[in-house]
Amino acid sequence: MSDPYGIIDLAALKQPAGGAGTTDAGEPSAHEVAVTEQGLEQLIADSQQIPTLLLVTSGRVPEGPTYLAALRRGVDAKGGALRLAVVDADTQQRVAAALRVQQLPTLLLLLQGQLQPIVDSVLPEAEIDGLLNQVVDVARQQGMELPGGEAEQAAAPEEPLPPLLAEAYEAIERGDLDAAVAAYRKQLQESPADGEAKAGLATVELMRRTQGADLAAARQAAADAPADLDAQLLVADLDMLGGHVEDAFTRLLDQLRGADQETKDAVRTRLLELFEVAGADDPRVAPARKRLANLLY
Repeated sequence: MSDPYGIIDLAALKQPAGGAGTTDAGEPSAHEVAVTEQGLEQLIADSQQIPTLLLVTSGRVPEGPTYLAALRRGVDAKGGALRLAVVDADTQQRVAAALRVQQLPTLLLLLQGQLQPIVDSVLPEAEIDGLLNQVVDVARQQGMELPGGEAEQAAAPEEPLPPLLAEAYEAIERGDLDAAVAAYRKQLQESPADGEAKAGLATVELMRRTQGADLAAARQAAADAPADLDAQLLVADLDMLGGHVEDAFTRLLDQLRGADQETKDAVRTRLLELFEVAGADDPRVAPARKRLANLLY
């Protein structure tokens, strides 16, 4: 699945149905809701206040219970900063149809009324925490006030931020991305090796580049003009913002085949920025770095 779902097909829900089914994945999360036809519109409305991971699965999915249990642990660790909504595709077939799900399991993000696909397979548990961190960060950067994870706060007591980093966060919270970029750049002038500032700058630059972009239109433009580097860069940015990290990397790396030096420089620069957004610990970064080196040299 490559395109986001801007609208949920509520018109597909014609008749009332029974309650949601259960899966053998342990106890539900304290921040979990079972999705029914009757509750879907409220779920969309609630996403204005809290980002919601929407898992569509089934007891027929072999790894489904393990996957659900891992998502529950990750969501619980965030202490209410996001919510997990579970759709049993066997008992809630019309909900799955309204969500336009084509494959099980499918994980989607519902944020401020907009639905966007994340992955239509089982996400490795090692990647779940990073995904949840990214979802929470994006939600906060869009102005949503979210609680912090109690477990995380207990494990690592909060320390005062360097003034410029605090300035950057405050700018993000009020939606001033230009001011956030300026603060991060000042911090890097003073501390060039500051990893948090590097990642923050790359993330805010990504947000700034994609402001107001329409993913469907961007994808169509990129498909219509495969040689248009700007179009390909924009779709890669949007993929990255939506959590499709490997798709973003692959799209840019594919631009390097037979490319001139100007194209190589532009793609290399953008990839290095996206590597910072993903983080050095992301397992997809090292292979992409290796392929980048091979294609450049």
